[in-house]
Amino acid sequence: MRFPDASDQKLQKLALKTGLTKLAFFIAMVDYFYKSKKDPRDLNDELLKKELVKRTDTIIAFIKVMEEELLRPLKKDGERIIKAQNNIISQFNSMGVQNNQQTDMLVSQSAGVEKIVTYLQKLDTAHLQKVQLKTKFSEILECYIKGRENMGIVPRQIDKDNLTKQVRQQLNNL
Repeated sequence: MRFPDASDQKLQKLALKTGLTKLAFFIAMVDYFYKSKKDPRDLNDELLKKELVKRTDTIIAFIKVMEEELLRPLKKDGERIIKAQNNIISQFNSMGVQNNQQTDMLVSQSAGVEKIVTYLQKLDTAHLQKVQLKTKFSEILECYIKGRENMGIVPRQIDKDNLTKQVRQQLNNL
């Protein structure tokens, strides 16, 4: 097959871009045009345009069917739901007086519960402080008892006074 040098250079560039030899590229071109049934002279690719238009029309037809079968019934159902909700709201509004009384009762109950919670927290804190105080007082008493036992049979008055002073100081530190 003979063709001009300019076409040979273009063929060589295209073959290099795809990583094929000129012969392998030429065979691939023939297969492509054979399978796609495209006319290589048609640079605007009218067949492709027609195929795209055909597929676009198919998609639009599908959307129209979906609109008829799904969207319009959904819209009608939505309108019915809105009407039903409006009826419910109007009934709730007519019962507004009862709602206000219930709201007032709920607010007063909430305030009472808050007071109870505050009281229980204070009671818990006081109980914890009482336990801590008992623990510290027990430690002071144990220290006093050990100090008395260490004084011996006949304790001196100075040792007694020092022990008493030390215990009183610990009590004051509580």
